Amino acid sequence: MLRGMPYTERERRLLAPYFSTLEPREHADVYLVRNLPPEVAATLNGVYSRSPHSMRDNFLQRLRKGMEESGRSLDELQPEEPRRDWLADVLADKSGTFLKTYAIDHGHNSLREGSVLHLAVENVSQLVTRFIQRERRCSFEESSTRYISFSSEGHWRDPDVAAAGGEVAAAYEEVLRTTFALYQESIELLVAHLERKRPMRPDEKEGPYRRALRAEAFDTARYLLTPAIHTKWGMVADARTLGDVITELLSHPLAEFRLVGTRMQEQCQTLLPTLLRHAKPNEFLQAQHAQLPRLARQVQGLLRAAPAGGPCVRLLAHDPNLDDALLAGLLYESSSLPAADLLRRVQELPRDARESLFTQALAARGPRDPLPFGLEGAQPFDFEILVDFGAYRDIGRHRKGVQLQQALTTEHGHLTPPLMVEAGLGDRYRACLERAAALRERVAARFPLAAGYVTPFAFLQRARLIFDPRQVGYFVELRSGPEGHFAYRQIALEMHEHVRRVAPLYARFVRAHEDGVLLGRMRAEQGAEQRRLERMRAAGDA
Repeated sequence: MLRGMPYTERERRLLAPYFSTLEPREHADVYLVRNLPPEVAATLNGVYSRSPHSMRDNFLQRLRKGMEESGRSLDELQPEEPRRDWLADVLADKSGTFLKTYAIDHGHNSLREGSVLHLAVENVSQLVTRFIQRERRCSFEESSTRYISFSSEGHWRDPDVAAAGGEVAAAYEEVLRTTFALYQESIELLVAHLERKRPMRPDEKEGPYRRALRAEAFDTARYLLTPAIHTKWGMVADARTLGDVITELLSHPLAEFRLVGTRMQEQCQTLLPTLLRHAKPNEFLQAQHAQLPRLARQVQGLLRAAPAGGPCVRLLAHDPNLDDALLAGLLYESSSLPAADLLRRVQELPRDARESLFTQALAARGPRDPLPFGLEGAQPFDFEILVDFGAYRDIGRHRKGVQLQQALTTEHGHLTPPLMVEAGLGDRYRACLERAAALRERVAARFPLAAGYVTPFAFLQRARLIFDPRQVGYFVELRSGPEGHFAYRQIALEMHEHVRRVAPLYARFVRAHEDGVLLGRMRAEQGAEQRRLERMRAAGDA
């Protein structure tokens, strides 16, 4: 049963560092749990389902029992002692025993989700980054190629390619050297071109103006980067997800992936010694890396796709009655009818009545309001996109849906940003990429996976995006914005055109931004600067 009495002063001092409120409430007793070692936090979460007591009470009980088992009394414990030290001494072994019994021996994986870690991962390639960031259960924040110049970053040299030496290693190095040199040179040339094309206006501030120009230049120059370029990112994940990610990395044929997996495991085990015991190379995953490419080659034979020439979107599958299904999904939780009956009632309505219901349901939606949750109640869209790897890095952040990306290749041709041509760099850009493609094939002949490191961002790749209708609406509204990159803007607008064709009623309520713009980031940067100044003035007044 939950505690009905107030805590003693001593108990309050013991609890205060770990729980945000200490006064039990009769209803909606909500409080933060903080400052606990991750495995202790996971244990407290785990005993919730096996105890009638509150988390604060369970903490005190387990602390008292742990002290007694070590031959000491809770009264001897001084709250002023370093918190982590005595918690580790008193609770860690008991937590480990509990977690081993239930999370490992009994397979209660949800207990692993009670331990959450925040990792910083730095100086790793874009290739391993994209592999890890497929994971939908994590949160990531990565260095932006739009706001940060990568001119000072290093590159990953695959050790197997380096050990092979000769023509293969020389080809790998030449791609990195030539593409990166043009990337560095082109940034300032692109900025200078933009200054001439779109001078700063009297009503604009120089800081936001410069940021908008550099963002546009970075967006264009990044096509010359390769996945070998180093990046950095933060990752927040629970122990269950970390274990899965580490296992996948340790099972990968590329050396960098295994290295990153080992480093992640080393760091995480300092706080999760019990919960990561199961993270190790997996024979099935290792076999898949060898088997699936072989099977795909058998099916594909010698066929090669013709270069497509630019981003495109195909709709592979969708709900043929999508508008009706979405309207029924919107109404389902407010109805008492079975889903099939509700859908039939909706389908029997005249078109103008269905349109009126949709309009009324979404009439109050503001500019920043998400589309309603009920719009997930229909079959997903299955899109196949052909897009450059640079733009896919942004598309890949939409992890709510399912994404399947093919291996990096130069087979489908590359994209040439219009700004590169306008600035007089088009010929040098194309020649650089054509040379890189030829060199990349030399690497791929012996090291097909490592060749991904020297496949510049400009080259087109295929991926499948399986999004529910609500996620499609969110993607289109966000990625078609005027401040967005031109390549993924095109993908978003093509997706919206498919939605308009198969679900015209729903498409009316998806706010696609279809107007072309120059320096679409400018308005956003100037607005952000104005809001920053207003906040500073408000803070000064306060």
